[in-house]
Amino acid sequence: MLSDAIEEIHREFEAAATRRDQELRRRADVRRVDEFLLVIEDIIENRRGSVPAPMMDEIVRFVRPISRKLLRALNRNVARDPVRVLDVLFDVQQLLLPRLMVA
Repeated sequence: MLSDAIEEIHREFEAAATRRDQELRRRADVRRVDEFLLVIEDIIENRRGSVPAPMMDEIVRFVRPISRKLLRALNRNVARDPVRVLDVLFDVQQLLLPRLMVA
């Protein structure tokens, strides 16, 4: 009986750890979008021109598994216009936030 109780405690502890890990992964995507938004907003506010190619590549890799439609919007932006990238990132954020609320 005692060993059953100990096993149950271990199972509950592992389940709680799994839930915490899942929550952190869900929140990581939202944090990542927020980081991208801050960088792009800075580019726009300081009139630095287009989004640097390495940053654009990183954003594309991030958006790819989330939405094909938004990925196409990024790929059509050959000039790497920061305002258009910002629009896409806001759309990505809108896709991610409900997922965070449901979980």
